[in-house]
Amino acid sequence: MKRNDIQALRGIAVLSVLLYHLQIRTFKGGFLGVDIFFVISGFVITTRLQAGEGAISNQILDFYRRRAKRILPASLTVILLTAVAIRLFLSPLSWHRFGLDGLASTFFIGNFRFAAQGNNYLNQSMSPTPYLHYWSLGVEEQFYILWPLLFLFIFKSRRYLLLLFTILSTAFALWYTFQAPVDSFYQPFSRAWEFLGGSLIAFFIRKPIAQAKTVAICGWIAISASFFLIGSELAIPGVTTLVPVCGAMAVLSAQEKMPWERALAKFGDSSFAIYLIHWPLIVIALTRYQGLSLAARLGISIFSLLGGFLISSFIENPFRFDKRLLIPLPLWGVGLLSAGAIVFGATNIASATPTVASARIDITKPIIYLNKCHLDFGVSKPSSPCLFGDLNSQKLVVLTGDSHAAQWFDALEKIALVEHWKLLSLTKSSCPASFLPTKRNGFADRSCVAWQKYVAARIKSEHPLKVFLSGFSEEQYPLLESGDYPTLYAHGEESFITALDLPPTSVYYIEDTPRPPGSIPDCLVKNSHHVGACNFPLSRTAATLAVERALHGLGVHYLNFTRNLCPGVDGKCLAIFAGHN
Repeated sequence: MKRNDIQALRGIAVLSVLLYHLQIRTFKGGFLGVDIFFVISGFVITTRLQAGEGAISNQILDFYRRRAKRILPASLTVILLTAVAIRLFLSPLSWHRFGLDGLASTFFIGNFRFAAQGNNYLNQSMSPTPYLHYWSLGVEEQFYILWPLLFLFIFKSRRYLLLLFTILSTAFALWYTFQAPVDSFYQPFSRAWEFLGGSLIAFFIRKPIAQAKTVAICGWIAISASFFLIGSELAIPGVTTLVPVCGAMAVLSAQEKMPWERALAKFGDSSFAIYLIHWPLIVIALTRYQGLSLAARLGISIFSLLGGFLISSFIENPFRFDKRLLIPLPLWGVGLLSAGAIVFGATNIASATPTVASARIDITKPIIYLNKCHLDFGVSKPSSPCLFGDLNSQKLVVLTGDSHAAQWFDALEKIALVEHWKLLSLTKSSCPASFLPTKRNGFADRSCVAWQKYVAARIKSEHPLKVFLSGFSEEQYPLLESGDYPTLYAHGEESFITALDLPPTSVYYIEDTPRPPGSIPDCLVKNSHHVGACNFPLSRTAATLAVERALHGLGVHYLNFTRNLCPGVDGKCLAIFAGHN
């Protein structure tokens, strides 16, 4: 189906995603381009299913053949090219993880893998996977496993039942996002309503509507406004997601030619390939150059558009439209298996702990990650005692805080054994040991709030000899409360420590370690003969400084190892300190 309005929607969707991933702050809602893709997909696929003739079994087989021709050539090509790029440009430390990500993406289950990891798409780490964008392709193909069956057997002759189903699906998505924000982002049953929105237009609006131009203009305004006004701090998918979804539905309903559509349609013609190739290019640039300069952004844009055009012209379209390239479904299955084997094999051979200069890079995590004592998202209480050190000792000490507290576990455990302390570890990912109510994907992180109260109450009841705290003050948590962030952070820390009801001299706060601009292990592997290239400038956030002032006022021990980690007179922090990175 070639309509200028559809191609224009695809064009603006892929450009918005590209600009968002290039960290153009103006396009803070650019990620919503994916939601527009879902609406378009639902409309186009349902329109084709409506036009189907013949036996239902033949229609279903024809549908899957069309999907294979449409998706697999470009998708597998980029997956294989990405595997090669990983070997050439990215750190061996990540090859194994990226290989598993590529394998999952090949079989369209990457979204399930990323959801299980708690991988927050809207707040990426220093080493993002180059396959992350394949989450949306996984959602789409999972939806289309069932949709032709549901449509042909249930909804084709019951269009008002489809309307009810769409309403219920939307309500479920909004509810589930509140219950499990990150999981909801990736799941097909939380995104089904967006596809169904397009399906509704295909069902109910087959002819141009009255006031079509007004409707089209309103739709384009809604779409454009969402890119500028709806940020990642809001719940996604949530109520605000209705804005771009309804905007796309309005444009599809109007079927009106607008003056800007011809230009956008040019990008829409190669939108699928542009979407596939742009993210690996960004990840490579981020990893190698520890940031995106203006020149890097411009270069990535050019390569994404050019690469997308080439893949679309020479791979996607020939397989899609050339009748000589008719491949039966079983052979597509063989292609999937072969691609998966190549991707996994090409990226799964690496040493996890290479030696650089005189230091050995160890990316293994403390034992508290393996035994679940370091709590993940959604968990508010440990399921085991989480006691270490001298278990027979009557001298109890506690380590608490987020993952930046957990990084001190190994050192503190060694001290506990020497001093004959019993060590209780109470740490949780992305949750500071502070009365600081945080948000996760737009909603209150209820498990974090519950954990903060639990930890404060437990420490108060245990009366430990010492409490060690630390937190990620060099990054800004999304908060429920508005106001000056450093003040709120420091006040939350003060309130938490006061609630412990311990003598100030029993409390030890470890200042957050300086934050590098990129992954130090990856940098060291790439600069093994010049490790000094991975040293980075020292900087302190206003929140870190505010906490220091507040806790000095409380009289607690404030441990600052920054001078040890960053001893140079040039204000540089060492990538390797005492043989460790």
